[in-house]
Amino acid sequence: MNKKFLTHLKKTLVVAVAATWLFSPAVMTEQNHVVYAAETQTAVSQSVLANTENGQVRGFMANGISYYRGIPYAKPPVGELRWRPPVKADNWQGVLDATQYKSEAAQTDYLGVFATAGGSEDCLYLNVAVPNKKPGDPEKLPVFVWIHGGALVVGAGSDYDPTLLAKEGRAVVVTINYRLGVFGYFAHPAIDAEDHAKINYGVMDQIAALEWVQRNIENFGGDPDNVTISGESSGGQSSQILMASPKAKGLFKNIIAMSAPVMYANGHSVSPEQAEERGIGLAKAAGLNNATAEQLRALSTEEILALENNYLLDGIITRDGEYVPTSIAEAFQAGRVNGERLGIGNVQNEGSFFAALTESAAGKPMDEVAYRDNLEALEKQYALPGFADKVMQEYPASDYGSPAEAYAQVITDSWFAAPIYRIADSLDNQIKVYYYEFSDPTCPKYVTTDFAQGTAHTYELPYLFPGFHGSSDLSTDLNKKQQKAAREMVKLWTGMSEVDRRGIWERFDSDRAQYLKLGQGKPQMMDMKDYRERHHFDFWQNIRLY
Repeated sequence: MNKKFLTHLKKTLVVAVAATWLFSPAVMTEQNHVVYAAETQTAVSQSVLANTENGQVRGFMANGISYYRGIPYAKPPVGELRWRPPVKADNWQGVLDATQYKSEAAQTDYLGVFATAGGSEDCLYLNVAVPNKKPGDPEKLPVFVWIHGGALVVGAGSDYDPTLLAKEGRAVVVTINYRLGVFGYFAHPAIDAEDHAKINYGVMDQIAALEWVQRNIENFGGDPDNVTISGESSGGQSSQILMASPKAKGLFKNIIAMSAPVMYANGHSVSPEQAEERGIGLAKAAGLNNATAEQLRALSTEEILALENNYLLDGIITRDGEYVPTSIAEAFQAGRVNGERLGIGNVQNEGSFFAALTESAAGKPMDEVAYRDNLEALEKQYALPGFADKVMQEYPASDYGSPAEAYAQVITDSWFAAPIYRIADSLDNQIKVYYYEFSDPTCPKYVTTDFAQGTAHTYELPYLFPGFHGSSDLSTDLNKKQQKAAREMVKLWTGMSEVDRRGIWERFDSDRAQYLKLGQGKPQMMDMKDYRERHHFDFWQNIRLY
């Protein structure tokens, strides 16, 4: 295997590890009356006002939803605030224009179809969507906070349209930005010696956003005691970190961790010493052999982004002893769990996405030689002699439509299905757990391949966020059958506090394991036996990668 191939594969791995002030609560028009009228069907917008602890914000109403965009939840983390914990936003005079999204966090185009290079370090903003009140709605609506994915190096809250979740889910929806990459997850002795929390600044940002929700969401008609946090991929991993973080205690009630890669959850965190070694390496690459904090903060955004890709290849999350005291698995095993309910699961063919990226990196379809090369690269990374031989025996390419499909199944089972099940099983006696698998072979696809993808990683996102397509220009519009499935899913996601009463999604029980099948027709509870067999649980039980 050549160095270029290993670099491409490492990038693929990273992808896997690739949300009461002056007036009464709720949303107000410029005439200062509460907007609780019946939903309108017109796309014509009107100006609306809401209060925050820092001042009034002006958003707009369209199609029965009031949108507020670009609300600061912390001061811009620039200059002396780079690589420091978030600081509460300053008050403002007058009314803040909240009709346009603010910049996404500074990022590169590292993840190709999922990334647009650019952004700004001035990124700590959130967006709120509020449905007009309907008869039968509670006095305070449930709150759904979305934490975007993107391997903790790319993405933005503005990539996710909250309309369906707000309108059909009858929830106040919050999408957030947080610091990414080197700006969000950085260690260096000169910075860490300062008197402040260190390293996991992106996690601190997420917690600061949730604290803002607790202090302000009633002003938007939301219930701070009924907050669900959710995210997909690294957003799902972030949700699990918040479950395990002592700093996030009391900030949410429910969690839905979607397709959270096991590398993040269990074994892909590093020690502060390891993180500092990487930070020293980045500083040296910038020409700073004995860097001071002042010199590091003087580096331009562009200089840091130019160095970021190599820096991120070996993992991001650090066990900092404070915000992330241990790995997620260790925290869960010790009973350190925030929240009351956890929805957790995967899509049926997660690995197709990564097989597609691997083929793209190679510039050609995967053949059996490349299939073995990929497995041998994993064997080297895992330090498991004989791994490739065992996997090829369990997943012979001849059993699948192509070597790429065989490789995709390996990734689905080893990175997602089997370890996600283990997490659910370990939490069964500590928190109410609800398991799901999403599958729709006809779902929109925004990565093209020569092999059958099925329902790949991220392909469920258009069912929650209309039109989501990464940075590709391929349509992800849903047909009528898919729109119906989307509405069912949305109601479950925003209604986690009512899940037991509704009776659709039964609680996971290790002794009577079942999961909810989503994506095709009505949601349906299924026996876990088929799921375990499809994902080769017995095989992976004996090969614990993390």
